[in-house]
Amino acid sequence: MIHELREYVIECDRAPGYFALFRDVGMPIRGSEYGRLVGNWMVDEGTIRFLHLWSYASLAERAEKRAALGKVPDWTGTFLPGAIAHVSSQSITILNPVAGAVADRGAHSLAHGPGVLHALRCKLGKAAQVAAMLARAHADADGVWVAEFPDPNAVYLLNRSEAPLADQVELAEIGVVNVSCTPIDAGPYRSPLD
Repeated sequence: MIHELREYVIECDRAPGYFALFRDVGMPIRGSEYGRLVGNWMVDEGTIRFLHLWSYASLAERAEKRAALGKVPDWTGTFLPGAIAHVSSQSITILNPVAGAVADRGAHSLAHGPGVLHALRCKLGKAAQVAAMLARAHADADGVWVAEFPDPNAVYLLNRSEAPLADQVELAEIGVVNVSCTPIDAGPYRSPLD
């Protein structure tokens, strides 16, 4: 199983229009047929960062489902042009789930609510060790991931606490170069099952 973390940057005045488009057009087209939405969050920093996490069985399945979605006329003719008009930039990170609710074979969606996304940049070859340490130390986390790309030396932890993950010296000793901590709020989309 892999996860795709999509991050869109949206100007504040364009966010309501994009979120309505995502809810009313994008999600009805996508459903779970083209990947399963695991969670979505927002960060308001003057501009809006919209994060959404999708689950796929593999990179090959992701490629197949994205190609199939690209052939849906309402997606390419309605949703994408509207999204392009609202979104300033996007980035995609492919993640390998290590622990937490998300690693349980993708059976769970994440709690809809606020959280904290910790990103740890590790020395070359240390990401797996750091992820294992986080999984042990944060057994109640929503998720622990090792990035596949664009940075295979990055580890992500999603939990509910802004408290430091560990002493900076301890982190450095296991190979962590730097840590960022981003409070995230519940995203605009609520699954009909929520």
